[in-house]
Amino acid sequence: MIYTEPFVVTGGGPGNSTTFVSIELVKIALGQFDLGKAAALSLVYNIVISDRVLGVLHRHDQCRRRPAAKEGVA
Repeated sequence: MIYTEPFVVTGGGPGNSTTFVSIELVKIALGQFDLGKAAALSLVYNIVISDRVLGVLHRHDQCRRRPAAKEGVA
C-alpha cells in the first residue's frame, strides 16, 4: 500500500534514502528474478510488521481496560 506514492515521487532515491522494504522486494523479485531471496525477505518483513501491529493492539487493549480514576475521592 505504501509502494506507489514514494516510488513515483522519488524512484527510491536519491540513492537509496527513501527505499522501503516493499520497493526492495519488487526490485529483488522482478528485477533480479531472485524469488528465493525475495520470499525470505517478505517473510521476515511480515513477521516484523505483525509483531509491531500486535504490540500496538496489545497496548491499546490495556489502555481500554484501565479503570477510570475516581474524581473527588480524598
